[in-house]
Amino acid sequence: MNLLGEIRSHLAEVASDPAGKALDLRLLEKFDGQVTESISETDRDTLIYQLAELLPTLQQDPSPATTLIEILVRPGTYTFARVLDIDPPVDFAAGLKALFPSINLVTLSLLEKAKFKSSDAGIVAGKPEIVAALIELWLSTPDTAVASKAHSVLLGLLTAGEKRKEAATTTSQDRPEQSLMWRRVFRDKDIYDSIFRICSLTNAGQNGQLGKRDKTVAQARLLDLLVKIDCESIRRPQIAEVESRYGVKNGGLMEFAALKMVDYKDDVLMHVTLIDFFADLLKPEHSMVETHDFASYQLASKSHEDSNLRGTHTRTLSYYLDATKHRSLDSTYLYGRSANYLATYCSYHPAHFLSFQPVVDSTVARLLEVLRKMTPGQWAQGLTPKHDLHVLASLPRQALLPTPTSASPLFLLSARPPNEDALQTLAAVFQGPKNERSPTDDHIDTDTESQQRSAARALYWLYFDQYPTLWQDVVRAAETVALKDAALAAIALINAIITASWDPLPSDPDPDLNQGPYALPTEQRLATECHASQDLPPTGLLAILSPPALETILPYLLRPAQTFSNLVGGGKGDVESAAYRVAAAKYDVLLSLKSRLQEYVQETGHLKEVIAVVNKRLAMGPMGGNSEVGGRVGTLDL
Repeated sequence: MNLLGEIRSHLAEVASDPAGKALDLRLLEKFDGQVTESISETDRDTLIYQLAELLPTLQQDPSPATTLIEILVRPGTYTFARVLDIDPPVDFAAGLKALFPSINLVTLSLLEKAKFKSSDAGIVAGKPEIVAALIELWLSTPDTAVASKAHSVLLGLLTAGEKRKEAATTTSQDRPEQSLMWRRVFRDKDIYDSIFRICSLTNAGQNGQLGKRDKTVAQARLLDLLVKIDCESIRRPQIAEVESRYGVKNGGLMEFAALKMVDYKDDVLMHVTLIDFFADLLKPEHSMVETHDFASYQLASKSHEDSNLRGTHTRTLSYYLDATKHRSLDSTYLYGRSANYLATYCSYHPAHFLSFQPVVDSTVARLLEVLRKMTPGQWAQGLTPKHDLHVLASLPRQALLPTPTSASPLFLLSARPPNEDALQTLAAVFQGPKNERSPTDDHIDTDTESQQRSAARALYWLYFDQYPTLWQDVVRAAETVALKDAALAAIALINAIITASWDPLPSDPDPDLNQGPYALPTEQRLATECHASQDLPPTGLLAILSPPALETILPYLLRPAQTFSNLVGGGKGDVESAAYRVAAAKYDVLLSLKSRLQEYVQETGHLKEVIAVVNKRLAMGPMGGNSEVGGRVGTLDL
């Protein structure tokens, strides 16, 4: 008898005596390991039908049987139509309500097959008892694996057949909220109410309701889903009768989740989750609909009429900007989360951030306060204010320019002593904006982006004027392989300048672009402030290939990599590994330099001899041939 025959015979024996005959785990595991796409579809269906008939009568742990079903239905060729043909028919509602997590999981695996076609998702939507059970399981189960699977299935059903489109071509018929599943979840009174009922704290611990702890778990799961399906319909009333019972006025489920649901005053961990949720809402890629209207919901635009939302934004920022005004417990947990929220806000919506001068001033003041307290010893030991450096690296570059009334916090960073976080922050600022926004984000226009690129260039030259030994310090750090992370960050800083996205400054003051405290300097003013006798190089490439960087950076890049092959005894392997990683990073910078040089030569015809030298070094590989020549072990010079 072959293995398939043994399995079928064994399952028949168990079915005849479900209470006394135990499942043969070794046999099932052996079959699990051998089930492949090669099994015939007829045998696959026969075995699934046999298992489906056995499960309702089984009086033991069903996990081995459910695992086998999951394996059998895993292939993409096993469609939802075939699931519906299983005999006896799958009782999805009962499977989702079962007490065994393994039964929940196999039911979800079968239900998941419907997410690949909108017509199949529509069939599920036509069964309100299934959708209701799915919602209940997702929000209420104590099993994290089941909850994660239920989340995936629900999200898949809500977005079945949906394709992301450019905003200009998206019609109301294209939007997922027009689907049958969407209507079932958000416009079926009983199902819609169940989401509010399970997540609301007003009925915590009452008869048949979850306790407060379990409700906060449900709240976190709801927030996780909402940030992925955020669109107009969940930010607008759907069923007023339901929403009004939970204090919602005109913001739909999103208002409930963001403003009513969480007890942020007494539950600091849920407050952490809520702030992360707000930060995620600022990222356009998390929105299912491309036209993510961030200002109309999450942030307080000047025309916004909802004072609660304005207060939420201000409160969230205050845990970073005014940390001392809050309880020590809140500050301990929320300072970093608030900083991340602020950094996300600045990265994706710099124009909106710059439009609120008090917030900008408070942010710069906070950074100055933190960085002025840092000592060289703290930088050397790696005791860095990571959250604050994240904010600094995310700020619109215009906000970092020194003003008559304020210094720039950027100038409080130094490449010496070498510190990974400080070097990474300098690299991020000098390189210019990364264009992280969505193509449809109206809050960042081309003028704003160009000003950021211009400001990044100005900051580099102003910083270099204050730290004329910058490149000597960076090379020293890059050659200190004993401090691998700092060495890699130093090399990344060199690459950031070579690949920087810079724009020139205006030759004359522009009254349209240079009003207010964050006005860009002119080229002449920048040259004067930097004590330059001639025009400053306009690109990062030319900045690297101009004195004094030229005498330091290019010789470093062309030198053979350091080696530790002369070391005797133990530990050589680890050190060699670090040395090779540093050498590989340095080699990648040479590749970037070559690419930018090729573009420059095509445009101008100049610097061909530099390309020839770079190509010669690249031909030698990352280690550079005889890496003993000129190689040495870098030592930390504090």
